[in-house]
Amino acid sequence: MRPYWLNQNLRRKIPLIVLSLCLIGPCVAGKSRQQVHTNPSDLELVARIKTYLAPFAETGNLSGAVLVARQGRVLIRESYGMANYELNVPNSPLTRFHIASISKAFTASAILQLQEQDRLNVGDRVSRFIPDFPRGNDITLDNLLTHSSGIPDINGLQDYDTFARSPHTLEQLVAKFAGLPLEFAPGSRQRYSNSNYILLALILEKVSGESYENYLRKHIFEPAGMHDSGVDVDASRLIPLAASGYNPAGISGFDKAPYLDWSSKTGAGSLYSTVDDLYRFDRALNTDALLKRTTQQKYFVEGDDNVYGWYTWNSRLGHRLLAAKGHGPGFTAELDRFPDDDVTIIVLSNSYGTASQHPITDALAAIAFGESPAVPNVRAAILPQSTLSSYEGHYQFGSDFFTPNEKIRLVAQPRYLLMQFADGAQPLIPLSPTEFLERKFFGHVTAEKDAQGKVIGLTIRYGTKDFHARRLDADSPVQQ
Repeated sequence: MRPYWLNQNLRRKIPLIVLSLCLIGPCVAGKSRQQVHTNPSDLELVARIKTYLAPFAETGNLSGAVLVARQGRVLIRESYGMANYELNVPNSPLTRFHIASISKAFTASAILQLQEQDRLNVGDRVSRFIPDFPRGNDITLDNLLTHSSGIPDINGLQDYDTFARSPHTLEQLVAKFAGLPLEFAPGSRQRYSNSNYILLALILEKVSGESYENYLRKHIFEPAGMHDSGVDVDASRLIPLAASGYNPAGISGFDKAPYLDWSSKTGAGSLYSTVDDLYRFDRALNTDALLKRTTQQKYFVEGDDNVYGWYTWNSRLGHRLLAAKGHGPGFTAELDRFPDDDVTIIVLSNSYGTASQHPITDALAAIAFGESPAVPNVRAAILPQSTLSSYEGHYQFGSDFFTPNEKIRLVAQPRYLLMQFADGAQPLIPLSPTEFLERKFFGHVTAEKDAQGKVIGLTIRYGTKDFHARRLDADSPVQQ
């Protein structure tokens, strides 16, 4: 299941690819992790966490709030950066962040509550609730919950960026994709689609007789004690202590994120919350307050790697993990639950940069289990402008890149490079004369040179996967 905000541009799938690669091995640059203690004290863990996070915060690669808990004890509850950079308002643990696709875990829980009440069954056909939905006789609620329906992702539609800037009801959202051909036969494969959870939200409303917002408030937020969380369905409504969303820009700065009317993500990504409230959600899931233990065992333990609203793995760090992840305009969010060990990692950020997820959440989990992850180099080096200028030119990736054979252009800026795509740009921060950090998706860029020292290409590593781009310019300048 993909946790990120996507549109038609395939390059925006970079966070998804990085996520899958991180499952293969630790997404931590530098030396491999060292096992230092099997059962460190709480004070030792706090010191290691703060030491690890410091360079990220100091370089603008962490803006948000962090909570780490172990065996019912909150070890660290800290905030970094600004909730609003224009007004110089700092983040705090009480800051409310959009949590994007973590919302899906709440939608799934609501559907399972209705099943426990015998008001629906996940084996039911969509046509039971929406008789005129195309192919509704072939699509089950289970297909929607596991992204195996074949319904195209609304985020991938050509006009989605424009469409999502306006308010929409659930009926309007469903109408946007209802008439599209299925991408595959329901149940035959899996492909992440936000449309699935939008449709589930509409079904929830029809079965419960309540709005999606009111249902979550009465049946999930209030029982869990989540008083600082809500559904952003009305852009005119004030959200106290809400963070503004940003994109990484330049060496360590930010630009404002594109506007989005969050009602366009109802059911799939419209919630906001705090680190404290998400921890309350985590605690409630350890009891019968929201879902029966038998329900959780069936759908969150015995399921495969694409369970209802969560990712689940049995091998990461040798511990079972349930993870909910979100990535939306100006925000990233992650809630990692290690239920067998009672370890919880929560990182909420008001930056679209993925460092708050990879490698930070991976490293925090490693620390919680007694390992000492290496801190990636994130501090900008000061290079001569002539060195930066020597990289200027056009490059082309191969067929294995996110958008096959995509061409880019590197442009020298004061102290850094700008990697320009057809529809946007991402900063490359120099770490050395031949290495750069791609801030937005936390990629590591290395120069490729010929025998004369000319830059002839680039290698960009996301997670554990390398992508090569050859230089197209006939006469590459000599590296200074």
